[in-house]
Amino acid sequence: MSQRRQGFTLIELLVVIAIIAILAAILFPVFAQAKVAAKKTVALSGAKQIALAAHMYAGDFDDKYVPCAIYNEPGINNPGAKQENGTCFYHIKPYDMMLMPYMKSAEAWSVPMDTHGLNDPWTSDDCLWDGSYRNRFIRRSFQMTSHIDTVEAGGWLDRNTGVTPSWWDITGGFPIRSMTEFSDPSNTIAFAELWPPNGEAGRVGAVSDPILFGCNAWKLAGRVPLSGAPGDRLPSGGDNCDAYTYSTHFAPTQGYSGRACYAMADGSARVLGWGQVRRNDFSMFKIQKTSTVFVP
Repeated sequence: MSQRRQGFTLIELLVVIAIIAILAAILFPVFAQAKVAAKKTVALSGAKQIALAAHMYAGDFDDKYVPCAIYNEPGINNPGAKQENGTCFYHIKPYDMMLMPYMKSAEAWSVPMDTHGLNDPWTSDDCLWDGSYRNRFIRRSFQMTSHIDTVEAGGWLDRNTGVTPSWWDITGGFPIRSMTEFSDPSNTIAFAELWPPNGEAGRVGAVSDPILFGCNAWKLAGRVPLSGAPGDRLPSGGDNCDAYTYSTHFAPTQGYSGRACYAMADGSARVLGWGQVRRNDFSMFKIQKTSTVFVP
């Protein structure tokens, strides 16, 4: 007696395919979220290394916080580099090079989510301070905080903000910060994770986009572009940073669901959202905290 071969019916196959499709629809977003969470963890580890390196630097340099850059004799560290031409500043030593002795590796400056290009003039080998970084294109996904515009300052540069003056100000009346200046270092942002779509973050070893300065708070993760809500607006008056609020050319860093990693002045690192860093006129960027409430 011959046995009849049993097979799947068309309906059974369709049911199995439908179940697989449903499971995939459920699991793929979970896998994607887990992947982003893993990348955020790497970025937070980098922020922690940077924060600790800056803290150790201050311990070795008479309690002075690391400056964004210092001038160095041209040509010594990167022989054959371009002369300064308004774009290249190859003879200025950036903060990442000053902190390198205190860090595990240069790769800590680059976060996995950052894919901005490295083909603009400021990131060329000829603009590097240190020639040992030639052909080593390591993205710098963190910027050091400097003077930004605030409501308290009338929409102009607030000299009470930022852990460093700009490099052109250090020799122009704004000295390097001392750790004793910080009234609340654990709540003072020193370095911000920044990698907006237009790639304004720079390259390790080059003075290119090294500081968060002026109206550059538009780059911070979580800011809602084109929003007229008070909490999303930048200070008006003065430099009129509020104009960036309504421009399609200034999309902020994507971050992790509107949050990003920040290195604090006390050596710690935190994941913060736009609302936290924007609160009370960018209070977390201010060196001397105030009890005054500012709007927005």
